[in-house]
Amino acid sequence: MPLLSLRRRQANTQPAFGADADRFARGVHSLADLVAPAAVELARTHVRLDSQYVRTLVVVGYPRTVSPGWLSPLIDFEEPLEISLHAYPLETGQMVTALSHKMVQLHSSRLLAARGGRIADPEREVAYEDAERLRDALQRGEEKVFSVSLYILLRATSLPALDLLTRRVEVTLDGMLAHSRVAVLEQDSGFHACLPEGQDQLLVYRNLDTSSLATMFPFSSSTLTMERGVLYGIARHNHSPVILDPFDDSLENANAVVFAKSGAGKSYFTKLMALRNLLLGVDFLVIDPEDEYRALCEAVGGQYIRLAGSSAQHLNPFDLPPATGDEDGRDPLAEQVAALLGLLEIMLAEPGRPLSAQERAVLDQALYQTYASAGITSDPQTHTQPAPLLRDLHRVLAWAPGDTAASLAARLRRYVEGSLAGLFSAPTNVALDRRLVVFNVQALEPELRPLGIHLIASFVWNGVRRQRRPRLLIIDEAWSLMQYPEGGAFLSSMARRARKYYLGLVTITQDVADFLGSDHGRTVLTNAALKFLMKQDSATIEPVVAAFQLSPEERQFLLAAGKGEGLFFARGSHVALKVEASPMEHRLATTAPRELAQLAREAGVPLDREAEGQGPPQPARRRPPTGRNGREAS
Repeated sequence: MPLLSLRRRQANTQPAFGADADRFARGVHSLADLVAPAAVELARTHVRLDSQYVRTLVVVGYPRTVSPGWLSPLIDFEEPLEISLHAYPLETGQMVTALSHKMVQLHSSRLLAARGGRIADPEREVAYEDAERLRDALQRGEEKVFSVSLYILLRATSLPALDLLTRRVEVTLDGMLAHSRVAVLEQDSGFHACLPEGQDQLLVYRNLDTSSLATMFPFSSSTLTMERGVLYGIARHNHSPVILDPFDDSLENANAVVFAKSGAGKSYFTKLMALRNLLLGVDFLVIDPEDEYRALCEAVGGQYIRLAGSSAQHLNPFDLPPATGDEDGRDPLAEQVAALLGLLEIMLAEPGRPLSAQERAVLDQALYQTYASAGITSDPQTHTQPAPLLRDLHRVLAWAPGDTAASLAARLRRYVEGSLAGLFSAPTNVALDRRLVVFNVQALEPELRPLGIHLIASFVWNGVRRQRRPRLLIIDEAWSLMQYPEGGAFLSSMARRARKYYLGLVTITQDVADFLGSDHGRTVLTNAALKFLMKQDSATIEPVVAAFQLSPEERQFLLAAGKGEGLFFARGSHVALKVEASPMEHRLATTAPRELAQLAREAGVPLDREAEGQGPPQPARRRPPTGRNGREAS
């Protein structure tokens, strides 16, 4: 119908107040002017709306038995489909009478066949049993009868494309044991039946009981969506949103792993995940090896901690966790000594050879002596004393008798004196008092980086065990810690125990083969309820295929995936996911050099500022997101 005639019809419904008022009403834009096409062309098998071709399919045959969600192949179809379902309840008393009459007819036909010596017709016997079962259910009030019509509206940009889409949908319906037909010479009625008007003008009914009708809606999909959560991305197969809450009760834990090659968008994804989950009251702790989270941290009023040999910010590994009053049966000093032994294993073990039992015994005794020299014993009353430093441990080892202690002191000297001593040279002067805390380890020397990551993780672990609220710890480039036996043991232990302390461990790595080849790496993977596989390289794809049991199609998808695309695993299923971001989110998350340079030019920031690692220009500061208890993120 042309737009002009719609406008005239709208105008003719206005009250007549004279020629000028009528002319004024004709010039007023209405809702019809905004949504109506310029013209509608009706054909035998389709309708043309402007440059779009539309066709209605009528489902006329249904499978004999169905299960809940049997329409999923249509909901998850590769192309957008519009499905219209009309259900009209029928009066139960009349249906019981009709079914009783139908049973009489079927029984009479059965008696005539028996008199004539013919064998029983299986279709007639099945129909009689179905009618009898439905009549009994209606009489007991267990079921009702509905007249149901199901239509599918297809849209395409050309007639050949519409024909191809029609054949694909018909093949899908045949695979579901359902049959359809094109509404020939009834396309206008079919189009109106699929509009959100609730008016069925085709009137192609099928009688179904309540149980059968319930399997048709609400429509189910293989996508991942929770009632409460944030947007993780868009499912590629049906363009539905993937909405998740990492702390939802339906998940085993809040742990996640992200595997991707360099440049695939793994850090981009984790930034969006952090930015959105902050709105749910989830706190984030980030170990940042490449100074990628500074812009995000500043935008939400987070705490940025730069750890380096020359940094003014320090973490003392000898700090004892703060007392909370629930340490019954626990020895915080013994737990801290055990954690320090793991850190010293990374610092002092020679390549390919862990510390011997004698060396660990010497270190264990030296650690207790170091705490005792600072006035700290197993008595909780002494735990408020200032904690010792690494140089105090070195002094104890240097004065201890025996060659083992002397050897350990010699190896520890490089972390007490010289260029590697800055990280451990002072008491802790940072606190986890913000909603988002970023530990930047970019400036740490290669030898100190695994130590820094282990130190941060231990520091965070002590904090989350004392103050339990939803937190996610993001460890970027986790292989730098996993390559050391003690570092891997620490991560695998955290992956197993984090759930008990309201903590989720998010592990990100591009060294997939090395990660999966480690026993600790496989433990971290096994204990992750959420997994995201992004673009992989052909040289590393085979361990991923074996670990996740991917099909050949999924293998090819990971090899050809674009930036921000991948397979997302959760709750026993997985979908192909596309990460989407708003312009503001993209501005905070992107690390593409060209985009950063463009943002710097737009903000009038010198390009050398970017080279100095100060991050992209910041947008205007807004109020930080609030958590579940209403307090600000900062």
